[in-house]
Amino acid sequence: MSEPSPRQVLYAFVAGGFLLVVAVLVIGAATAGLTPPWWTAVMAVSLGAFGIWSALNWRKTTIVLLGSIGLFVVWAIVTLIVA
Repeated sequence: MSEPSPRQVLYAFVAGGFLLVVAVLVIGAATAGLTPPWWTAVMAVSLGAFGIWSALNWRKTTIVLLGSIGLFVVWAIVTLIVA
């Protein structure tokens, strides 16, 4: 396996940052009582599963970035609907 490019490393950190932001938002919304428990559980499982998958496949930068940004968008839209 070849050495990762600087772009791959940067994109992995950006995707990880998005996942961290979504995790903080999920916890914050649950703590403030803005979202029902089922939505918090769904997002926690989704974040955990995608986070593990991303850690194992971080060199697939397109999928990892789109997935992390997608989780943020899904969280925002559904949270607005269920809140």
